[in-house]
Amino acid sequence: MASHFLKCQVDEAPFANIVRPSGEVDLSTILILRHALATAFSRGRHAIVDLSEVTYIDSTGFRELLAHRRIYHENDHLMVLANPTQPVQTVIDRLNSYEVVPAFPSIESAKNSLNAAPRRIG
Repeated sequence: MASHFLKCQVDEAPFANIVRPSGEVDLSTILILRHALATAFSRGRHAIVDLSEVTYIDSTGFRELLAHRRIYHENDHLMVLANPTQPVQTVIDRLNSYEVVPAFPSIESAKNSLNAAPRRIG
């Protein structure tokens, strides 16, 4: 059986936290992604998940992204996806999840979507 490996880095940018998973996201690595998403959330800002280094994602990984998207939304923050690789884009297309978790072709377009989002007043 092949060994699955995932690394996740959380960077702070002026416009959002950027979560950068690298490798395979599946049941055996989901805790690594969960920890990175929780770390980004704990910093109290919007988040962009840069998927440019994700070589594989299964339904477990995508459910984790959906769960964190909901957590962000419930706390008046946004979480969007950026730079999906072809395997990740295939999953996004199959699940038709664009409205639930927006995916953008670049960090820049994801950043622009956050800047264009309506601000909550009060």
